Amino acid sequence: MINGVAVSTSPGPHLLTELVFPARYEALSDRLGHQLASVLVSPEHETRDLLEDTARALTARGEGLFVPIYAPSGTGKTTLANNLDTFLPGTFTPTLSFAKDVDADTLQTETLKHLREFPVNNQKIVPINIDHREGSPPTGTELAAIKRFLRQPGTGHKALILWPETSPDLSLQMAESYIKIAGRSPVKLPIHISGPPRETWVDIARSTLRLANSLDSLEDLGVEPKDYDPAEYLSIGDYLRAISDDFTRLAMEMLRATRMPLRLAIVFASESSDAGVLTHLTSSNRFGLLDGNALLDASPESEVGRWWSKRRGLLTSAIVRLDARVFGLPPSASIGILRRFGPETVQEQLAAMQIRMPGEQQIVRNIERCDVGKYLLGKSRATFETKGTPTTTSLAAFQLIAETGFQSGKDKLLNYAMAQALTSFTSHKGLECATKAETSLGFCPLIPDNSLVFEREAVCFEYTWRGSDFLTAKNRGNIAAYCLTKIRNYCRELNWVPE
Repeated sequence: MINGVAVSTSPGPHLLTELVFPARYEALSDRLGHQLASVLVSPEHETRDLLEDTARALTARGEGLFVPIYAPSGTGKTTLANNLDTFLPGTFTPTLSFAKDVDADTLQTETLKHLREFPVNNQKIVPINIDHREGSPPTGTELAAIKRFLRQPGTGHKALILWPETSPDLSLQMAESYIKIAGRSPVKLPIHISGPPRETWVDIARSTLRLANSLDSLEDLGVEPKDYDPAEYLSIGDYLRAISDDFTRLAMEMLRATRMPLRLAIVFASESSDAGVLTHLTSSNRFGLLDGNALLDASPESEVGRWWSKRRGLLTSAIVRLDARVFGLPPSASIGILRRFGPETVQEQLAAMQIRMPGEQQIVRNIERCDVGKYLLGKSRATFETKGTPTTTSLAAFQLIAETGFQSGKDKLLNYAMAQALTSFTSHKGLECATKAETSLGFCPLIPDNSLVFEREAVCFEYTWRGSDFLTAKNRGNIAAYCLTKIRNYCRELNWVPE
């Protein structure tokens, strides 16, 4: 604790540590939620036909069915059983995942609870997936309870109990045992199922990679699903696990490529009071993260745009490895910083405008209320309005400073002021790090405008001071080219690109 504040060691997890490639249904479902339907592909026609025949037989009999299903591990049994309403939406309700003791009363209770989510006159079949008993077939007592439940009007009579199994022998044993006590089944049991056709596996893997991470073009990092031949794998599970293992290994290798992970934050200090056009150059899902495709689309004819268009894979890799972000710094934050920490000439100008000297607490509040502060505190989105020095006063003050220009080394003096402000901010917010300005990181050749060196990573700030309301649509191309140039410079300094 520092002054009663819980100490943090960095502004949230590095992007590389958050990238995942779920290879199992449970992890994928947990990660994607309602987006899961986007990666689901109907099973082979034979399996689909068997499910339709089973549903028709159940309806015709007016009695529920117990259906053992089997397939090798990784084929997609769980995916199929839990998404029948996606594959046959007019026939099935969402699946009831059942993981309790198998007895008639519990099945009845859970099914009633499930049915309350649907209209009273709902006629769809209720799939019940008993997925926690693989390798442990139902006992005679449990089969009797299942039979009793499946004959209950209003619940069991329109239920389809699915019991997944990898062993065809165990699955056949279950089917024969149930038929002995319940009578002949209207469909041949057990049912052998298959997952999605092999020709769909590459698209499933690419969609999984994109949706699980809320980012496009991640295959450009070096793990491209189309490079994995589905014919070489026994199941889609094996195929996805192979890609997942390589993807995880690649992310870890990237993290270890430098002595410590690096982050890049490009900051545009201007008259603009909000992010403006930056929102069109960044991810809609990750706060401030640069979007390689958007950058190239915005500056296709620039020299750096043409250079990167030939190296799209490297661009994706560089953005991910640097967790590269871009933010605006409004006058409501920058003017207070320059009034307190800026070079003497700037302080005199601001004093002449009767801009009062802010205290450190006010500096900290102003930074916290802008996107740079939110980023350092690990926030996913900015939540405060831009406040601090009144807008009209801070805007006029920034315009006055901009009249003398930011070139000829003047911007370096402003960068030193930013470093002092960040020192105050990190100290007050309990962020343990060393702040540097215009100084080499030491463990690599980079000399950022500012850097915050934490115990296990370094955040590099690159500032550009611009007059006017700069973050507008007319400057979109120039902003994109500037960001692309900074990323290229970092790649060259870090020897990530052969020249």
